Amino acid sequence: MGKEKELEEKLIELLKRETSLAKVCEMLDLNEYEVLGLVNYIQKNDMNIVVNIKDDGIYLINQGDVKFQEENTYDFKTDKNNEFKFVLISDTRIGSTYQQLTILNDIYLKAKEMDYPNVILCGNISTGLYNTTDPYNETCFLSDSQRQIDYIVSHYPSIDGIKTYFITGKLDDKHLKNKKINIGKRVAELRNDMIYLGENSCNTKIGKVRMQIMSSKLSKTYTVSYRTQQQVDSYRSEDKPDILLMGGLLQMEKFTYRNVCCISAPSVCATTSEMNEKRYSNTVGAWFVKVKTNNNGKLLRVNAINSPYCITDKEDYKKAKVLKIGEK
Repeated sequence: MGKEKELEEKLIELLKRETSLAKVCEMLDLNEYEVLGLVNYIQKNDMNIVVNIKDDGIYLINQGDVKFQEENTYDFKTDKNNEFKFVLISDTRIGSTYQQLTILNDIYLKAKEMDYPNVILCGNISTGLYNTTDPYNETCFLSDSQRQIDYIVSHYPSIDGIKTYFITGKLDDKHLKNKKINIGKRVAELRNDMIYLGENSCNTKIGKVRMQIMSSKLSKTYTVSYRTQQQVDSYRSEDKPDILLMGGLLQMEKFTYRNVCCISAPSVCATTSEMNEKRYSNTVGAWFVKVKTNNNGKLLRVNAINSPYCITDKEDYKKAKVLKIGEK
């Protein structure tokens, strides 16, 4: 590791808590100009290090990868048939002993075979972080942020011609909360085929069709459709999307409510011990979705084929093979 990179990592670690500039200089054996120059370099790489000037000196604190008050948006393009085809999944929970890379690989192979060039992942790409005292900590075989990032980059399916668009969910947010690391942003920087759309939600367009991608932060309910209906009820009439894709609920469901086509994304992980203890049902699988527009870009119809997987393998994390076809 180069000296500059080492200093950068030491500074980021030091500034987890607000620290005086004088203290930072002492700890890094640098002068004030060198430290502030390093801060400026890190800020240019989208790390929010805040400089506060107080009566007794200058203080620094690292706010991490957080981008405040920013609405995430993205525009998708239809093909020559005025269609946008994508596979819909959620909750891969990579880093968990319950991850199912073999099933995930099979979903991507089906996407290639059926000519679906896009995959949308509605949050919880990683299993997140647990405190060492948390009883669920033992379900993580990758126990820190960087190891999970490296594993996703090297093990997540890669097929030439298929792009993965993803948001982060409440499990991924634990990296941001505990380590000030936006795992989605870090993964996308290292994988050209993985497009990060933002934290928990992204408002997208397919022509003139409005489609919101979300990951629920709320717990499951007995009534399967309740959380999705609750989200649609929260929209003003003028703000309603045409399509709502909802992840984080571990279910596979499609229905129309208030003229919004609602699709809940199933997980691609086995039922965890935490799900069992909380009595959460968990549907594993994927949707293969076609959004058809007219020549003016307005919505004609949404067709969705479900592809459930009824059997998972509790040892999959130990033996799953890496799927890479073509260039990265």
